[in-house]
This record gives sequence, structure tokens and C-alpha cells, in this order.
Amino acid sequence: MLRHRVERDGRTKDRIKAIILRDRGWSYEEIADALLISEDSAQRYVSEYLKENKLKPENGGSESKLTISQGMELISHLEANTYSKVKNIVFYVKDKYGVEYTISGMTAWLHPRFMRGSRATQ
Repeated sequence: MLRHRVERDGRTKDRIKAIILRDRGWSYEEIADALLISEDSAQRYVSEYLKENKLKPENGGSESKLTISQGMELISHLEANTYSKVKNIVFYVKDKYGVEYTISGMTAWLHPRFMRGSRATQ
């Protein structure tokens, strides 16, 4: 569940959800219906995870520059502190972790985590 929370690639999140739902006893048909994917895709996601521990699609998404623990720490920090500009979050991450993001890169990292209501602008 932690991996799903910090993952930014929607396709990888779907793979994680398929695996979790299958583990909870859902049928492939139910998983496909819930995730709006084909039954074959649901079966493939689970099979590839069980055989190869694969979560990422072959063609997609870059790895986060932050480790999972850094990402979780940053999420906690952002939940407690409001930034008016994404560039200020970029500066914070550079200062705190020594990791450089562009404004668009940080926006992409933040989007699935916080952008339901716009918390920060560029």
C-alpha cells in the first residue's frame, strides 16, 4: 500500500491495485471492471508480479529521484506546510535531500498526491 501511495505513474498504480485486489480475493473480472482494464491485463499484471516481481510497464515512467522514505517524509512535510509556489518545493527538496527537480518534474511528482485542489502554483 505504501508503494501505491508514493508511486506517480498511473499504470504502475493500476498494476499495484490489481495485485492487492487479487490478494484480497477479487476475481480477474471484478478487478478488470474496477480498474477499467481488460481481464487479460488484470491476469497479466498479477502473473508478471508473481513470476518476475514486475510492477512497472516496460515502456513507462521514470523512477522517482527520491527514495520511498524521502518521498513519504516530503509528503508529511507538505501536509504540514503550505507552499504558494512549486519552485519553493523544488528549493526545499534540493536543500533537504540534495535532489534536483525542475518545476515541471516536481509538478508531475506532486500531481497524483496533492493536486485534487490546487495546493501550489508554479
